[in-house]
Amino acid sequence: MTQHDWIDWLKLQRRIPLDELPAFHRAFLAIVRPEEAWDKAPLRQVQGKVQAAIKQLERQGLAKAEGERLLVARDKLPISFLHYLEG
Repeated sequence: MTQHDWIDWLKLQRRIPLDELPAFHRAFLAIVRPEEAWDKAPLRQVQGKVQAAIKQLERQGLAKAEGERLLVARDKLPISFLHYLEG
């Protein structure tokens, strides 16, 4: 079984400034569903696809619920937003 470095998705989302969340979600989808042009997708579509992508990652063993936390494999998250978890 593969070991993953897990990141708390909900904690990360809470720390990202609200005006940067759409860019975070688009960057996430570009990693997990690269076949689509997320930078041009309407925000509502992006929001719905984020939830679907997380469910897909759960089925693949790349995301998991642990109590109140939703953990996602670090390599499925945009690196440019991980600095919000520091400090």
